[in-house]
Amino acid sequence: MFSTQKKYLKFGSVLFLFFSIYMLGYNVPKNNFSQEVAFFSIGCFGLWMFMKYDFPNSFLIGLLLRLILIVSVPILSDEYIRFLWDGYLTGDAINPFHFKPIELSSLADHSEIANILYSNLENKNNLTKSPPLNQWIFYFSSLTQSKTGGIILLRIILIGFEIGTYFVLKKILTRYKIDIKKLSLYWLNPLVIIELTGNLYTEGVFMFFLLIALLNLSQMQDLKGGVLLSLAFCTKIMAIIFVPLLLLKGGKYRWKKLLIGFLPISILAFLPFLIGSNTSELWHNIIAPVNKNTFNSISFDFINTMEIHLFKTEKNHLIEYILFIILAIITTLISWQFRHRNRKVIFTGLTLISSVCILFSPDVYPSLIIIPLTLSLFSNLSYPLIWSGLVFLSYSWFDQNLPIELKKTIIIIEYLLIFTIVLINRKKTFRV
Repeated sequence: MFSTQKKYLKFGSVLFLFFSIYMLGYNVPKNNFSQEVAFFSIGCFGLWMFMKYDFPNSFLIGLLLRLILIVSVPILSDEYIRFLWDGYLTGDAINPFHFKPIELSSLADHSEIANILYSNLENKNNLTKSPPLNQWIFYFSSLTQSKTGGIILLRIILIGFEIGTYFVLKKILTRYKIDIKKLSLYWLNPLVIIELTGNLYTEGVFMFFLLIALLNLSQMQDLKGGVLLSLAFCTKIMAIIFVPLLLLKGGKYRWKKLLIGFLPISILAFLPFLIGSNTSELWHNIIAPVNKNTFNSISFDFINTMEIHLFKTEKNHLIEYILFIILAIITTLISWQFRHRNRKVIFTGLTLISSVCILFSPDVYPSLIIIPLTLSLFSNLSYPLIWSGLVFLSYSWFDQNLPIELKKTIIIIEYLLIFTIVLINRKKTFRV
């Protein structure tokens, strides 16, 4: 009797996951916050049941959850339009770092796909934020010369990297004798599936290169690790914040090999795109909030308020630079704290560093939380998992039926809950 009931509960958990992913991928509009939260909660409940009752073939289930989204058009994000636009420019021998879309409006008159992409672009006055490796992925995706074809091809590429991430995670968990069941917290997490496969964000590519770099560094393959770390950097510049800890961890001789692997690849990858570009504008586009429109950011919302009160304007960037300096100091202190700890505990340091960086970002998109979530699988930290469930509250910002004050309150509640979990689990931070 009990065995049969358990079997039905296992099956139910999978049904909850599939139902949640399907609805969020195909049927829930971006501006309907209540439906988004409801179906996402169903997915989270399904994940909880799955972890509680243990279900075989988790890899196959996670793969199928991604494949059901293969032909879906992203509903919760329109960033994929910019990705395909950048890819189209690269294929047309136009450097996406040189021109804003508004400066290339004439392209829409000469190409059907360019017209479709341009007409659906948001923020036409902003330069691209995507580093070089992403640009090449976007280029291959755009070869279909079709919006639908580009979405499907890009999704297949991203799923391929996610499969790679799955097996790297499995290898690291096995290496450090950590319960392999924790892998499902990434592989079957509704946030991971919706944001990476559904919304086509490239954090999965970043995590693949970062994790395999960390694996090689743990095996004393510093030169190879440095090369792989540079590929992570060429996918997302956030990788640079991990370098101080990895250099300190490497010791007197190993850090040289890491830099020899990291620096040349990074320079060669960025240089062709940056030559002739307005680097100052690119910097502000990446570091500072674009047009002062932040998303799900406590720190930058506070900064914008301070600028208005102190300088009577939103044009002053002084406080933003101060915040950047504070971030650098905090990440350095964390790196120094973890420099002599073993390779397993270093993941705790990396999780904390990535979390601080995200908190100091102008735009805290849900996809960013996947980074500390993945790194936390090798630690005792629980707040990234909770954060991966709560960050969906940020989508309230797109619901035009909700008053602005309510939206701000929801965001504050999100962070208060996260900070509460951090305080509760603070003693676990340095525990092996």
